[in-house]
Amino acid sequence: MPLVGNTTSGALTRTRIADYIAASESVTPVTVTDAARTLTAAEVTASKLFVCTPTAARAFTTPTAAELIAGVADEVVGTSFEFTIVNLAAATHAITLTAGTGVTIVGVAAVSAVTSGTFVAVVTSTTTVSIYRK
Repeated sequence: MPLVGNTTSGALTRTRIADYIAASESVTPVTVTDAARTLTAAEVTASKLFVCTPTAARAFTTPTAAELIAGVADEVVGTSFEFTIVNLAAATHAITLTAGTGVTIVGVAAVSAVTSGTFVAVVTSTTTVSIYRK
């Protein structure tokens, strides 16, 4: 959520700043069942934390770029948000982030067992999103 004005003069408002801070500080863990899954835009932009204990290799597919962009209030190129995948598997089962339509994943997409991966999604155009492994 960028800190740009929502008025015709481009004025920055206290409400927009408060909304931005509240969204940045809010994290709601999502416990993901042991299965392949397509994440929703609301989960990725608002929940920001996915926890899973896979018993086999799993794929988590991102929403499409259009869904992610629609899920970010007042989207502009350069808007970014983070989310984390926590893999609680005790052995070798990785969770791999796969790209939805219009999304590009940069860096290692696999989150190995007993680790976590944090990703930064950046709106790169009005129709594309790049997700970078941190």
